[in-house]
Amino acid sequence: MMSIGSRKFVVVSIIVVVLLLANAGAIVGWLYSVGVIPLAEHIRSEYVTGTAIAITVALLILLPGRAVWAICVRHCPVCDCLLLRRGKYCGECGSRV
Repeated sequence: MMSIGSRKFVVVSIIVVVLLLANAGAIVGWLYSVGVIPLAEHIRSEYVTGTAIAITVALLILLPGRAVWAICVRHCPVCDCLLLRRGKYCGECGSRV
């Protein structure tokens, strides 16, 4: 069962979404006048090519979930704590890494 706080959050969220959808044209016009939309179009045309998208999608499909983080982060094999520094021993449990 939902608490009163979560019900209030759902109601306020629905109201905000309805207001944003009702004023979508005005919001887009404001973003265009500020310069956000032309900047996004420039970035898309210069940097987001079809090749870059294909490579990114292929990497997301081919690499397993934990292999991406294994490049940057290490975990202790015994206690599974995060190892932030290079060393031979875990700081939490003292096991050899």
